[in-house]
Amino acid sequence: MDRPRKEDVKGYSLTFFSLLCAVSGSAQAEPAAWRVTGEDTGELLLLGSVHYLRQEDYPLPSNIDELYQQADALVMELDLDDLDALSVQSLFVEAGMLPPGSSLQTVLTPAVYELAETRSAEFGLDLAFAASFEPWLVAITLMDLGMNALGFNASRGLEQHLLRRATSDGKQILGLETLEDQIHVFDQLSIKEQEALLLQTLNEIDSADDAMDELLNAWRDGRVNALANELTANFEDFPILYRHLVIDRNERWLDTLRQLLETGGRYLVVVGALHLVGDDSVIELLQHQGLSVVEIN
Repeated sequence: MDRPRKEDVKGYSLTFFSLLCAVSGSAQAEPAAWRVTGEDTGELLLLGSVHYLRQEDYPLPSNIDELYQQADALVMELDLDDLDALSVQSLFVEAGMLPPGSSLQTVLTPAVYELAETRSAEFGLDLAFAASFEPWLVAITLMDLGMNALGFNASRGLEQHLLRRATSDGKQILGLETLEDQIHVFDQLSIKEQEALLLQTLNEIDSADDAMDELLNAWRDGRVNALANELTANFEDFPILYRHLVIDRNERWLDTLRQLLETGGRYLVVVGALHLVGDDSVIELLQHQGLSVVEIN
């Protein structure tokens, strides 16, 4: 398995379900953001993230820089500055490999394996090289290759852009979870669920370009309702994955977010916009705890 680059960690650990983020409406609109306050003196600035971007997607909307300038620290799903490539590779090898005696060809149905073999070759991946990969790892590897072929790259994503700025400025960088936490979301899926995930990836990879354009336009415009509809529709066939990937993680993040408020600092919290929309969103959970959550734009 090729060594993952630090800047590609987000691409590997989040599939097409969470590649994209927030949405809104007019030519003057900007990505949606929220201010969270409570009885403590701290403040959270919530911003939905786009994990993959192209060079032509820059410059970014001006409110992103404004939010960054207001914050004392940057908080992301992962502390990307604290990851090294060897550790990342080791984690994926440990979690994403089939048990001895099994192979991708033996755990997939013949039709899905044949399709995976054909589509993998189109993106320069010899499936024989991935013979020991679990299906979920093949799925996100193919999506990452497909996104790169379209000019989208995790190294140009919003997190990496802000990470470079924060590192240069000496601004504190924090993470809400570990890479192990993210990998476990996929590794706990059954083989049948993993095969369904792989099949959807194979069937939808060609339409990723149009889907990305639509979602990027929505993100730039801040159309939150449209974003929620677009992103949650992807999970209709994967309710268990949605529970693990979105709802469970949102709930786990709450304690950390409350602790940040208690410090009295101002934190820019950048997470995939999927976590900020819908009935089980971070925003809804924070409101249910009695905190004030006000849309900034």
